[in-house]
Amino acid sequence: MKLRTRLIVVFLLLSVAPLGAITFYSYTSSVRALREAATQEADLLADELGQRMQLVTARLTERVDRLLDLPALPAPASPTSGPAPRSTSAAPAETVDATVESGLLNDQIADALGEAAILLNNVEMPDRRPGRGRGARPPDRPGEPPRGRQGERGARPFPPPPPPPLPALGQPGEAPLPPDRAGPTGETPPAAAGDRVTIDLEPIRRRLYRQIVPMERVDNLTREDRQRIALEINQHMLGIVEGIRLSAAELSRRADEARRKAEADAKAAAEAAAKPRAATDAVAAPIKVQTTVRKSAFSGSRLDVTSERNGEVNTVRVELNLSNVLMTVFSTMGREQGEVPFAVDKEGRIYTPTDEDGQKIAALGPIARADGPLGTTILPQWIVVMTADPSGSGLRFGIARPVGDSLTALRRTAGRTVGLGLLFIGLAIVGVVPLASRLTRDLNTLTSSAGRIAHGDYAARVSVNARDEVGELARAFNQMAEDVEQHQRAIASQERLRRELELGRQIQHDMLPHQPLQHGLTEIQGVSVPAREVGGDFFNYFVLPDDRLALVVGDVSGKGVGAALLMSNIQASLRLRLSLGQDLSAIANEIDADIDRNAPGPMYATLFLGILDPVAHRLHYVNAGHHPQFVLRRQGELEPMGSTGLPVGLMAGHGYRQVQAEVAPGDLLFFYTDGCVETMSESGEPFGAKRLEQLLLATGSEGPNDVLQRVESALQQFRGSSELFDDATMMAVRVG
Repeated sequence: MKLRTRLIVVFLLLSVAPLGAITFYSYTSSVRALREAATQEADLLADELGQRMQLVTARLTERVDRLLDLPALPAPASPTSGPAPRSTSAAPAETVDATVESGLLNDQIADALGEAAILLNNVEMPDRRPGRGRGARPPDRPGEPPRGRQGERGARPFPPPPPPPLPALGQPGEAPLPPDRAGPTGETPPAAAGDRVTIDLEPIRRRLYRQIVPMERVDNLTREDRQRIALEINQHMLGIVEGIRLSAAELSRRADEARRKAEADAKAAAEAAAKPRAATDAVAAPIKVQTTVRKSAFSGSRLDVTSERNGEVNTVRVELNLSNVLMTVFSTMGREQGEVPFAVDKEGRIYTPTDEDGQKIAALGPIARADGPLGTTILPQWIVVMTADPSGSGLRFGIARPVGDSLTALRRTAGRTVGLGLLFIGLAIVGVVPLASRLTRDLNTLTSSAGRIAHGDYAARVSVNARDEVGELARAFNQMAEDVEQHQRAIASQERLRRELELGRQIQHDMLPHQPLQHGLTEIQGVSVPAREVGGDFFNYFVLPDDRLALVVGDVSGKGVGAALLMSNIQASLRLRLSLGQDLSAIANEIDADIDRNAPGPMYATLFLGILDPVAHRLHYVNAGHHPQFVLRRQGELEPMGSTGLPVGLMAGHGYRQVQAEVAPGDLLFFYTDGCVETMSESGEPFGAKRLEQLLLATGSEGPNDVLQRVESALQQFRGSSELFDDATMMAVRVG
């Protein structure tokens, strides 16, 4: 039952975890894609707001510049020579003249501005009335305050306090339109300051409103009607829709054409002036080229338009009705995804198309402030993009794109996906439980049999009754149990072999001398570097009864315990025969015959037998198929001691020859087995006898221990990381 429960839990985990992971990944990917798309769209719309503001400002600049081309007003008629003024009241004549004069000026301004007047609160311009303005007195120098009527500087600062502006249509806090604030004509006289005049544009705005709705309905308009009227006026104003559709490239092209035309006119005038006069009495009239340079500066709600014509500089300063201007910018903005366009001025006032939009933007908190962050800000329910107005007004334009509804829809979709997935998983569990019961029963049998094998019963097997996957598993289990049983037998056999090899290694080690021999002035020492496997290398040295020294070095063919046992047998036989004083040739013949008669299989050994007489300084030896051994003379000469017969046991009965060699005090006798010269490097190159000879010649008068260490170190360095496959046995004798 426990196993079945585990299977069901595993099934649930394998089902629910991928479903949850896929659903979570799909949800997060969709949210990320939604936010990226919304951010890009909001960024484009915010840039579009700035471009719309630039276009509106450019159109206003163009209309305001027309005010500088207004003709001067005609002189007012005196009471004695002209018709009486329109007013029948008892007002003084100068008041009537001023009223008539202001009406004419307002008419001119209304004609010049057209429907652009709806976007302006007041205009300050050069006074074009008779006796004022151009030619009345020198113009103000740049940087100086305007003169008063008597010319004193600072008599009336600019701008004069404007009357309360008409509230923007569709904005919060909107009040009914105020009544006319002027005389019988309904116009407000201009406020003069020296040679400049400030015009309140409220009457002109009221006139534009009357063109759309009757006056008696203006004070009773609903908020929706006011928004509709504002949109209608804005769409008619100066063809603003057409202006918005004009691209920046088209505006730039027109400016370039105007500049090139002005340059061409100036060049033509210069060429005409340079031509010599005709030799006639007639004097050609001078050609005067009209050149105009227009500049505009926009800051806050103030727009300054400066026009320079033939060296004469005039400036028109207007105060924008920022609410109406921004209504124009917002009027044609698409809001298919519920975007909310807004603007924030330097004082932190927020401008939106409707009150509802204003409440939404105010709820965004510090983002919709004058010092709020520029760029993109991602909120839980909104994506807000803020950009600075490139025209220099100090405004900040923003687009707030709602994403809360979309995220809610995504969450609902993800929840439905998870719910349906869990429903299908529940239905699958109903079919899994019976299958899991049968499966767990067979698995319990397998588990029990595996436990028996773990406790050493390698004969445990399970019965195979099914032909499905569980049956295949049972057959595989039985095959595994059989392989484990055979493997255990092989391990036991290898363990026995390992113990035998260890025994052979111990035998080989015990048969070798472990201490150097000092006999008189003669020093003897040997060493054997063991390989991975047990071999048949051996060496020995001991003192004979007649005070001579026996020297033995041999190598039994083959590896393993057999070679080690044969080596120990040869060692014992040699020690006995040498102690009895037999001739070396006879000893070699007897060893040869013994191996041939008693060795199991084709086994043989190379052997070097030597007897050193330290008094007579004479060495008798027999070399039975061994490598040439060396005598290193004091003078630095190296003499080999070659073979004097075949290896013992190889081809018995051929006999061996004993050789005598004279030695002198200080000579070095060096004995070795084939493991030294057959040591392989990492690249597979053998050490070789040549390297060994050069190494011995470099030893000089070193003692046996130093010589052996030098050779052993050279072999290790030459071999590197390669494995040693044969024992390297060496023995050195320094003759005293």
